[in-house]
Amino acid sequence: MMKMEKQDKRDNRKNGLLEFVKFNLVGIVNTLVDFAVFTVLTFFGMHYMLSQVISYSCGVVNSFIMNKYWTFGAKSTPHGDEILKFIAVNVVSLGVSLTVLYPLKPQLGVFSAKIIATLFSMMVNFLGSKLWVFKRA
Repeated sequence: MMKMEKQDKRDNRKNGLLEFVKFNLVGIVNTLVDFAVFTVLTFFGMHYMLSQVISYSCGVVNSFIMNKYWTFGAKSTPHGDEILKFIAVNVVSLGVSLTVLYPLKPQLGVFSAKIIATLFSMMVNFLGSKLWVFKRA
């Protein structure tokens, strides 16, 4: 019995590590989408705060699809509760991003501030996705 419990713990850690790696790979793709859209919008003169909201939203759509089906291995069709939780986590994450971006932009410039804001929002997003949105029952 003890041997099976130890194996289960090892399997859970291994699965958790794999999810973390996948989540970060998806995060890289999301970040590329986010930064690409942000760069295009700001290049064409859109205000950086509005550009952030739009570019972040593009990354969110990609994130939901890739994390649901690839990172966390869900087989089900998205349902209302899951989508609402995902939106809530991402609204909080966006809020964190904007809260970090706004005061840092004058001191560091828009793109350096964006990088730091992205790091903070990624932490919030992973924890919310793992522990609440895509939590397995």
